[in-house]
Amino acid sequence: MADNGSDKAQKLGTACGDAYAQYPHSCSHAVWHVVKQYVPAQPYMTANNLVQSLRTSSRWQEVRLFELSKLASDGVLVVGGATDSPNGHVIVVYPGKEKFSGGYFFKDKVTGKDVKAPPNGIHALAMSTSMGNWPGAKSQGDKTVLDPWGSVKFKNVKFWKYVGD
Repeated sequence: MADNGSDKAQKLGTACGDAYAQYPHSCSHAVWHVVKQYVPAQPYMTANNLVQSLRTSSRWQEVRLFELSKLASDGVLVVGGATDSPNGHVIVVYPGKEKFSGGYFFKDKVTGKDVKAPPNGIHALAMSTSMGNWPGAKSQGDKTVLDPWGSVKFKNVKFWKYVGD
């Protein structure tokens, strides 16, 4: 029996859930866990190295922001990332319907008060883990692809779908 889109999306969602549970403090390990479900021989790479590899690999094809939700909901593996110093960040696009970014609380560095992150457009969902304390960087499909970075850094984020050999 061939996989249909629903089966593939369920596989992707399950892989994301497992990765989130196993690697809550390491984005690169969590993404690696998901990628290995599609590419078993995939070596572990830190976020910066993985982004560089995605940019140059014939197995991965860059995709545009408006394609993300449909691709993931069809069960296509899509990885997003940006390099930074000393460490970049990587995520997996989670299957499901797009939603408004923001809506979670964070502590304002100046006032020390809890502030609700404002919405900044409708985006695809994300599986994201992080060693940092930014609440937008931890998502089990409950936050969007914008939330781990915020609107300023998000301009540097690229996305690639796995196309195989």
